[in-house]
Formats: sequence, C-alpha cells, structure tokens
Amino acid sequence: MEKNIYAISYKLRRELYHKIFSITGVILLFFLLVSLFMNFILFPVANKSDSMSPDIPAGSFEFICPLLRSPDRGDVVYMQNYDGGSIGPVKRLLRNLALFVSVRQWQPFEEKPVEGTRPVLRRVVGMPGDTIYIDRYVVFIKPAGQNHFLTEFEVTESKYNAKILVPPALWDSDFGAKASIKQITLADDEYFVLGDDRLSASDSRVWGPVKHKNIIGKALLLYFPFNKFKFL
Repeated sequence: MEKNIYAISYKLRRELYHKIFSITGVILLFFLLVSLFMNFILFPVANKSDSMSPDIPAGSFEFICPLLRSPDRGDVVYMQNYDGGSIGPVKRLLRNLALFVSVRQWQPFEEKPVEGTRPVLRRVVGMPGDTIYIDRYVVFIKPAGQNHFLTEFEVTESKYNAKILVPPALWDSDFGAKASIKQITLADDEYFVLGDDRLSASDSRVWGPVKHKNIIGKALLLYFPFNKFKFL
C-alpha cells in the first residue's frame, strides 16, 4: 500500500516545512521591500486630466519621489488640497496596504471622501515669502527681499509650457479658475501651485495656497506614453 513519505519521515517533513517557510519568507520580504520603496522612494501615478497639458497630457503616467517634499520654483508636485485628518494605527496600516495594492490610486478611510479631494499634479509657481499677483493668466512674482515684480518665466530656471489662451468673448474671467487675482504674500510654509492649462485647471486660484505638509512628493519622470518620455 502506497504511503505518504512525509507522513512517516520526520526529517523529510521538517525539510518540507523549512522550504515552505523559506519561500513564504522570501515572498513577504519581497513585498515588504517593494512596499517600502513605493511609499518612501518612488511610486507611479496616473494623470487623468488635462490640467497639466501640454507638458503632461491626460492619460500619462509619472514617477513621484516622496523624499523630495521641499520643491523648487517650477517643479511639478503631487499634492492634495485639503487636510485629511488623523486616523488610527490599524486604519493607517490598511490604508497603506490599499495604496500599495492599487498603486496609490485608492486611499480608504479619508475623512473627506468627496469629489475634488484626490491628490493631483500641479506646478509650483509661488514660493514661501513671495508676493504675487496674476494678470490675464500670467503670474507676476516679487520674491522675498526683492523690489520688483517679474513674470513667472523670468524668475524660474525650469522651462515649461503654460497653456495661456485668449478666452472667448463672453467668458467670465471671474468664474472658476480666475484670469487675474490681487496681490497676496505667501507665508513661510505656503506654496502657490497652478495647472499648466491656465484656462480650466483647478488650483491655488480656486483653493488658495497649499501648505508644505500637503505636498506628497515631487514628480521626476513622465514614462508613459513612451513617445512623451521625459524628465520633469
């Protein structure tokens, strides 16, 4: 009568268990390292809107580095425009697991799960201490300690293409993303962020400056579609 060799051999059974535990440990370690890498080093996001076109089109994918949370002028950042509140350790663990499994596209247990609160890509135009105003979709900036206003393109070393179109004749420039705003001075932990599509993007013109704590990371690379591949 045929018998299971593992049922009668303690040595072989122990070797089998050791092999199972080793394989399980390697798999868990792999997922732990990947999770740590994606949460603290680099993770991908999908840009689903035209708010950052033409440089970052809808349907593109970017790599975000959460280590780089103190951006320079002209950088593209991944940020949220609200305070998500605090959650308990168990929910935080489950949320981090959901972020990993969904490539950071699903974030449960948010206290404000409403339309318009998902993290977005936006360009940093105003830095802490800047005095700024906007005239016909162009930002004029007087950095802290300076005496004169210059356009955003004169004070940044980054080169980018903002979509600044002449709006239709009956367009209400005070509706939605405003064409002009009055002078404001940013606090020490505030950034003024804009979409590159100035005519329609929801950004600091709508919800005001964003605080440093709301910046999740800096966008480093657009990697898909492949014909749009470039460093940001």
